[in-house]
Order: sequence, then C-alpha cells, then structure tokens
Amino acid sequence: MKIWIDLSTAPDPLFFRPLIKRLNERGHTTWLTAREFSETTAIAKMCGLPVEVIGRHGGSTMMGKGAAIFKRAAMLAHRVYNERFDVAVGFNSYAQALAARLVSIPLVTCMDYEHQPANHVAFRLARCIVVPSGFNLEALRRQGGKPSKVRFHDGLKEHVTLVDFTPNPDFPKSLRAYNITDEDVLVLIRPPATQSAYHRFENDLFAHLVHHFSRMAKTKVILLPRYSSQSESFRAAGGRNLIIPTEVLDGLNLIYYADLVISAGGSMNREAVVLGTPACTVFRGRMAGVDLKLIAEGALGRIDTMRDIERLAPAKKPRRPVPTVDSRATEQVLDAILGVT
Repeated sequence: MKIWIDLSTAPDPLFFRPLIKRLNERGHTTWLTAREFSETTAIAKMCGLPVEVIGRHGGSTMMGKGAAIFKRAAMLAHRVYNERFDVAVGFNSYAQALAARLVSIPLVTCMDYEHQPANHVAFRLARCIVVPSGFNLEALRRQGGKPSKVRFHDGLKEHVTLVDFTPNPDFPKSLRAYNITDEDVLVLIRPPATQSAYHRFENDLFAHLVHHFSRMAKTKVILLPRYSSQSESFRAAGGRNLIIPTEVLDGLNLIYYADLVISAGGSMNREAVVLGTPACTVFRGRMAGVDLKLIAEGALGRIDTMRDIERLAPAKKPRRPVPTVDSRATEQVLDAILGVT
C-alpha cells in the first residue's frame, strides 16, 4: 500500500514513528506531510522522519484557524492529487481530512479526546476512526462515529508512542549544560495548549504552579513551552530554578529521567504514566475518558486547587528499568490502517 501520513501537532511524530517503521518493514510505502506548528517539524526531524512541510497553524482565533485549515486543505489536495495514495492517515488532521475527501483518498483518523469540538469534521469524513477503548461512546456517536467505521485499541495512544522506547543512558549528562545534576529533583512542566480549539478558557493555576516549583530548594524545573509567547511570559515570571530550553529536547528521555511530570495537556502525562514517572494533570477543561480512568486508578494525580500544588513534595524517584510496553495497541492501529480499502 501507498500511505500518506500527515503530522499536525507535536505528539504526532512520536505516535507515528513506530507505525511507520512497521509499515515500511512490511513492504508498504509511507509519505509524510507536516504542518508548521509548535515543535511538530522539529520533533519529526529529531525522529528521523522525512517530511514535506505544507501550511501552518492559523493562530489563536477561530477565524484564523478555520482560514488556515481550508487554505492548507487546498494546498494538500493539490499536492497529492496525482500521487495515487491507497489511504490517508492522521491524528485528526482536519486539513488532511478535507483534502482526502476532495481527492477521494480513504481516510483513517486516530483520536483520544472526546471533547475536541472539531471531532465531528474528521470523524464524519473518515472511512475508519481509531480510538482507545476508554473513549466515551456517547460522544463518539454524536460526533459521527458510526459503529461500522470505529476501531478500538487497547490501552493508550502512548502505548504506541513508547512501544520501542529505550532510554539513552547518556541523556542525564546532556542536562548538565543546564546546570542539572544527578542530585537535583527534576520537575518537567508543560503549559496549556492555549491556541487549540478545545482550550477556550483561562488556567490561572498553571502560573501559580510554575512560580511555586521554580523557587523550591534542591529542585530544577524544565518548562517546555508550546509557543514562543509562553517562553517570554514564564521566563519573566519564573524563579531562579526555572529552565526554558531554547532548543527542542528529547521529550521521551526527559520524561523518563524526570522525577515529576506536570502538564496542562494530556500526551506528556500519559507518557509519564506508561514510563513509570509520577505525573499530575493541571488541565482545567473537560477531562478525556482515558485520563479520568488513570485518575480513578491512582496512576495520574489531579491538581485542582492551590492547596493541591502546595501539598506536592517532589522527591528523587528510584531508577527502575523501562516497563515492558504492550504492543497490542500498535498492532491494532496497524490492522485498522491496513484494513481500509
């Protein structure tokens, strides 16, 4: 099969890397496009994925987002028109979904968040929808997820991301460039995705969290901003222990070697859970079903108040071997992609 994969957000290269590896090993051809947004193309490069960059994000306004999606859809459709792809695959890439429909390429879309307001666009245009087994079924039905085209996978999407992960034993040495030693408690923090369609609200707790931990003794905080504007605002407000890297770091190794992960999104927290690193969510919107399940099981902490922040006492975690990641989710996603005709 000839397969077109589109990368539209920062977690996408990490999710698709093991899938691409297995598709290529089985004799299938993959071709990748990417949207210029956040760290998407930089992470793709770090993953060794050759991508053709087409289009960019439309900014923080709904009008700008919509205009950018339609413009990119037209650009993608023009680019792939004569390529004769058997299937298009993305993680709810709305521009790809529209382009695939325009040029009659069957679409497989993956997703793990029920409350993304534009789910219905990709879900209704897709030939196949791939979601985790914890996805809210009522939301799936309302958004156009007909049972005949839905495929479920076990576990989390992060089980796919991490199926081949092996930590780099030399990675801690690279942190010394940021004055981080083996004795420091390392807290990794990710701000909210304030330019995403599902994040139309304020998260004042996050600023308090950064202020609290960046002034804590014997603790170093690495903050991974999503946008340059976040770098500027948090650098001005942070304490002496706050580190905001100017280059893209290896996020999976950071998570593995961190002692605590706190994110106002979803992917990084779930990657931490899979790797056995303590993690807390400070997301203020409607929680994904998979995250609610992790919270209920005690695998993921939840920060709702200032008191929750003050109660956190990060400590050096014992260094354990990487947990064996079940490959069932990876194989189930592959089966869904290859089953589309």
